[in-house]
Amino acid sequence: MKEVEPDVLEMLIGHELAIKQLYEVFAATFKHRQEFWQNLARDEQGHADRLASLRSESTVNRWLLHESRLKPNAIKSSIGYVGRQVARAREGNFSLLQALSIARDLEDALLEKHFSKLSDSTSERFRSILMDLAAETERHRKVLVEAIETEKRQSS
Repeated sequence: MKEVEPDVLEMLIGHELAIKQLYEVFAATFKHRQEFWQNLARDEQGHADRLASLRSESTVNRWLLHESRLKPNAIKSSIGYVGRQVARAREGNFSLLQALSIARDLEDALLEKHFSKLSDSTSERFRSILMDLAAETERHRKVLVEAIETEKRQSS
């Protein structure tokens, strides 16, 4: 009996939605930075939506599973980690600086960074979406680094 291959695209969509949920909890927790977190959450929803638009591409999951450097177990692990951070955030266990640092670390490690080597077998639309996600992830990382520096200066 042939083993069913994991649906990596659906896992990536789930990852984006998990991060969105974390940012929404941060928005509710840190009212004075609510708009900041809501903007990040909105972007994560956009990432999930763009990934979902690739469902009709027949080669996407095969490329993600066999040619990308993504490992399904690593994605599952990351989703689990984000879920645990959501639970901790709901309990109010983070300072703003800790929340910003967790978000920065997530953006640093985000799976989109692994999309740098797209083969010619991927469609132009697929390539374009993944490159846009990588660019937005980098933008998030920079915004978070700036927010961390600002918070540190204000705390001193």
